[in-house]
Amino acid sequence: MQPITKDTEVEVSYEEDGVKGAWYRAILEDSPTKSQRKLLRVRYRTLLKEDLSSHLTEIVDHSLIRPVPPKDDGAEEFEEGSVVDAYYKGGWWSGLVVKRKEEDDTYLVYFDSPPDINQFERKQLRAHLDWSGSKWVRPENKELGKSEFSSGTMVELRWSSAWRPAMIIKKVENEERFIVKYCDDTSFRCSKRSRISVIDSREVRPRQPLCSVGEYELLDRVEVFVGSVWCEGVVRGIVFKGRYMVSLGETKVASVQVSCSDVRPPMEWEDGIWHKRPKTKSKFFGKFYRRKRKRGHVQHKSDLNDTVRTPTSNVEDTQATDTMRVLPFANKSPLWKIYETMEVFKKLPQRPHFSPLIESTSEDFREGSALGMMATFSGLLEKLKDMEADVAVSELDSLKDTFTKLEEHGFDVTRPLSRINKLLALKGRQLKILEGRRGLDKERMDESSKRHKAELEFGETERKMVEVKRKILELQRQEAALKEKKEAAEEQKDQACRKIWKVESCARDLGVKLEDVEFDFETIVSAPW
Repeated sequence: MQPITKDTEVEVSYEEDGVKGAWYRAILEDSPTKSQRKLLRVRYRTLLKEDLSSHLTEIVDHSLIRPVPPKDDGAEEFEEGSVVDAYYKGGWWSGLVVKRKEEDDTYLVYFDSPPDINQFERKQLRAHLDWSGSKWVRPENKELGKSEFSSGTMVELRWSSAWRPAMIIKKVENEERFIVKYCDDTSFRCSKRSRISVIDSREVRPRQPLCSVGEYELLDRVEVFVGSVWCEGVVRGIVFKGRYMVSLGETKVASVQVSCSDVRPPMEWEDGIWHKRPKTKSKFFGKFYRRKRKRGHVQHKSDLNDTVRTPTSNVEDTQATDTMRVLPFANKSPLWKIYETMEVFKKLPQRPHFSPLIESTSEDFREGSALGMMATFSGLLEKLKDMEADVAVSELDSLKDTFTKLEEHGFDVTRPLSRINKLLALKGRQLKILEGRRGLDKERMDESSKRHKAELEFGETERKMVEVKRKILELQRQEAALKEKKEAAEEQKDQACRKIWKVESCARDLGVKLEDVEFDFETIVSAPW
């Protein structure tokens, strides 16, 4: 494990405003060994300043800093209850796998702070590891409770007289309420921007099971998926096999055209069991639609004896005061009133004329196309409002093209286009900044490579210096031994010299005595008789 030092990559915990459990990659700009401070400066790698001019730099407590965990090879398949980290908004968020969706090999991950559930691919996940200060520790899997309303379960919420798809995030502790997340369509897909709300348990029921009924007949009571909810309705017309004209609520005029995938039979959830409603017919008329139609009239053949009304006016009562704007269709759908009450159309009032529909769309499809454009306009505004800094330029260009097409139908898109142009300008700045950052990253990598090479050379030089010092010490030891040996030899030499001098002195004395003896001998011999 590489030690935490200055200029190394680390992970920093982010905890504030009710959000915790997220780790962001950063470069440590202070040295924890030399500073002896509890606060250290870090520069995030994925978080930018508000003006997008550079990476965000903060001073954080050293306890919120840890090394980078070992790389996840992606081979492990997580089980329900596995504690994982999910890569989201530039950081790794700690969560719990509550469900694996085998049909697309994705995982639903529950986050506790704040409560949420999001869908991730395997490559966006890693095993959660805790840093103990000296080693990595992996927590054990958690036991998940199983019920009709456990975390990650798809349900339906009462929405006035309709039902809206949603997903259970968690049950509110000690209360009969659930935290839920609204789903976008009939496939119960929830995006990361989907609305989260707290709902009374009496307004929640399980997801209605799929039920095949074959073909629907005229005047069958059904539920139809419109916008984002299942509404009660009646089949008023059969366009062709598998496609129907349906009236919503208590209205008697067909207002939407849907395919069989957006229609289901009504069912009731009572005492924990699904009950099919008895099949009943509406008392009002229905009709078969033909492909060929005359302008301003609807040809039909009725299987009932009821009188069929043909609309002759193409301006609704609510538009009577707008004498200068004539729509190319009759305003019959109750969805127009819903759109009028929507907050987005209160803030940005619209007066579309839909005149291009006269040439591009047959009369029977014009109102549906116009309603679709209204839904598209509101959806695009919400999408534009929830844009994040990592949005692609191509997506902004696509939004701009779509708003331009809506402008041809009379929509006022001045403010959305102005905002998109500003965002495109910012993206241009961001791309330049990112390009500059890539250059700096490359330069940093080159310098890091040089530093690494220099560190290797430095280490090798130090090793050689240590070896030389060791040899010097050995030579010094040998020198000291030789000095001792030399001194001992000198002492022996001195002793020998002293003995030689003493012996020579004795020899001289004996020589003198010998000469005396020889003199006395000669004296005696030469003496006269």
